Amino acid sequence: MADVFVEHMVIRRPTLKIFMQKCLLSFSAVIVALLPLILEAFTGIPLGMIMPFTIVGAGWGMLILFRRLNLEFEYIVTNGEMDVDKIMGRNSRKRIMTVDCRNFDILAPYKTDYRGEYESQAITTVVDVSSHTEAPGRWFAIFHAKDGKRTLLIFEPSERMLEAFRMYIRNKIKS
Repeated sequence: MADVFVEHMVIRRPTLKIFMQKCLLSFSAVIVALLPLILEAFTGIPLGMIMPFTIVGAGWGMLILFRRLNLEFEYIVTNGEMDVDKIMGRNSRKRIMTVDCRNFDILAPYKTDYRGEYESQAITTVVDVSSHTEAPGRWFAIFHAKDGKRTLLIFEPSERMLEAFRMYIRNKIKS
């Protein structure tokens, strides 16, 4: 059998939670930038001359944190083993998990037909690496992680990725 290598990238769409975090970051940056003026008003110590530094520092910090809120997920399937990476701000990558697809108990579309499977009480960990909670084309996999916990993985595989899974776990894939 030939080696299998398939990768797929998904960009996380901003949610209301992300929007609120960005608003809070913006408000905090304004407060930090104005901090020298606020302290000068209360203490009488002339701190206005350091205000340009606080403005630049607050703006730079806000830019860095804004970028970290922009998430992408990359799925890589290599010979039946799936790696899931989280990419923050297009420059920082973190491995979320590595799982052998042969350990999947089930792989199916995330639809109401299989609600009993993915809403099971036995699932202790849920990992959602899809673009949005309402995105079409979401699938789920249930498996036992290395720590023994029953895990639900929600993701958006490409057709090539599903074909790669079929090579290894044809009887566990529902559609």
